[in-house]
Parts: sequence; C-alpha cells; structure tokens
Amino acid sequence: MSDLKTGFLSELIDRMHKDKDLDFQIRNNYINMYYKGNSLLKLAETRPHRYKAFVDIKFRPENISYNFTDTEAVHAFIDQIPMIKDKIAIHKRVSLETEYEQLIIRANNLEPRNNTEYFIIDRQYATDKDRFDLTGVVWNRNNRRRDQTVPLCFMEVKFALNRDIGAIHSQLKRYYSTIETKIDDLAQEAQDILKQKIELGLFRQDEGRIEVMKTMSISNRIDDAQFIIILVDYNPYSLRLKKSDLKQLDFSAQIKIIYKGFALWQKENEQE
Repeated sequence: MSDLKTGFLSELIDRMHKDKDLDFQIRNNYINMYYKGNSLLKLAETRPHRYKAFVDIKFRPENISYNFTDTEAVHAFIDQIPMIKDKIAIHKRVSLETEYEQLIIRANNLEPRNNTEYFIIDRQYATDKDRFDLTGVVWNRNNRRRDQTVPLCFMEVKFALNRDIGAIHSQLKRYYSTIETKIDDLAQEAQDILKQKIELGLFRQDEGRIEVMKTMSISNRIDDAQFIIILVDYNPYSLRLKKSDLKQLDFSAQIKIIYKGFALWQKENEQE
C-alpha cells in the first residue's frame, strides 16, 4: 500500500485515475489490472519494494519481461499499455459477459453523476469451489449518514441467453451455503479492501460522499446479505429464467433481479 500510495507504484494508480477503461483489483499478495475483463497486468511482490509483473504472452511485446524496482521500470510498462490493450482487443479470451462486469464496476464506482446505490469492491472473488462475479455493498440513498452499517452483496452476471440462467437457483443455493460458513471473514476482507480502495482513490465520487464512505461498516450478518442476479441483454421473450425456482429458496427475500444492457426489444423485462 505504501508503494501504491506514495512510492514508485503510485504511477500505476495515476494511470488508473486517467483511464476509466482499466480496472484495478486487490488480491492476496498481488494485484491485477484488467482491460475488457482480461488481466492486463498481474503484479506480485517478490521481496520488499521489488515486484514481478506478469503479462499474458499473447498480449505483451515479444521477449519482454517486467520487473518493477523503480519509477523508470514502471514508466516503461505504462508506455506499453496502449500496445497491450490493442493486443487484448484482438486476442481477448473472455466473453462479453466478463467485459460487462468491468463496465458495471465503472458505472457504479467511477461515474459520480450516476449517484448509484451499489459500489463494487471486488470481481471474480474465489472461495472454495465458487467464484463470485462481483462483490460489493449497497448504500440506500435514503437517509445516508456517517457510521452506517451496510449489507454485503454477491452479484452474478449473466449475458444474453447464457445456458446457466436456467439453473441459477442451484448456483445461488450453493453460494449461500458457502457464504453462511464464511460470512465473518468475507465481511472483514471486504471491509479491508473497501478501505484500501478508498485510500487509493479508486472510487470516483464527490468529496463529501467519500468522507462518509470512510465511516461505513459492512454487516457480517448473513440475513443482511443481498444476492443479486444481473441479467445483461436478457431477451424478455425468453422463459429461461425460472423465477418460481428462486422463490422456493429459503433466502428468496434477499434475492434481487436487475435487468441491464443495450439490446432492444419492444417488450420490456419486468423490473425486480
């Protein structure tokens, strides 16, 4: 954190502030920068103030390896970001679904005029055999104040007519069982990452809102958690989503369905 905030790695954070197409995620002993949902950079500490950078062989210039030991090395990498982004655009290996995850992060964390109620803390968070697309918090716009406790949110993003939509009730049930046993650790880790991202300026909100967010606490009660299904460009004529199966779950009151996207139909999805 010291190197990222005020040391030679702060150049990476400066780049993040200037380029909303990039996404920055804090991992266990390393960090990731993403572009279009693909890892543009993985940076791991090898010893104090020494870092090994990993760029997918398909995306980096030939015969280039990166070791970050000083500002000059970081500058050299930053100069190559446009080239790496171009290679990702050509050779990207992930679906549009993952790309939408990053767009959701941008719209909620980095666009203050939206004044949204959800803030994304992490993406592709793995625990046991499960991987949550997005984790975050919901901050109800009504009666916002300092020192509030807010719910932890687990978000599953599905694009178009993803075949997994039909079994999403089983997926959420499995998630709930995992989360229930780890809710204290998950809430504490989310709290730590929230604090770190605020310190790094990775939530682009007005100053007053940021100051209040610094006092926010994340609930460690499973009954407070929200399970959110984000359906992007979901065809409203489709019967693939089985709401009746979702209503059978013991925690159905904690499930929300949000429809987003750009595809157009005359019929509208039911907002829930």
